[in-house]
Amino acid sequence: MNKMFIYGIRGMGYGAVTFFLLIAVHVAPAAVSTKNVLSLLLVSAAIGLLSMIFDDGHQEVAWPLAYGIHLIGTSILMLTLMVYNHWSLGPVALASFLFIYVIIWAVVMLNQHFRVTQINRAIKQRTRKKS
Repeated sequence: MNKMFIYGIRGMGYGAVTFFLLIAVHVAPAAVSTKNVLSLLLVSAAIGLLSMIFDDGHQEVAWPLAYGIHLIGTSILMLTLMVYNHWSLGPVALASFLFIYVIIWAVVMLNQHFRVTQINRAIKQRTRKKS
């Protein structure tokens, strides 16, 4: 339950950033309603939960399949969000979605790299202190 909460909250954070990017490229309206915010947070949390497929506990899913599932699931959730909020659904929206999806994945991978590097550095320091 705690892990699900963390993934949901993390998804909401990425969703908020994504929403700002959608506003910046004029896919989402600049005038934000309560309906927009609540639906965005709900869908973002769902995308965060969908990201649990990449968790260490789900190693039985091959990486290409996991990425495909995540991309399709995220696409369906975003399409639902855009239809629900009556946002534009044209080629610009699709290109914006793909661009933002790639950027978010790059940020996630970079963040993971920094965390792993920091953990490895801490392990090396502990090993040196014990020696």
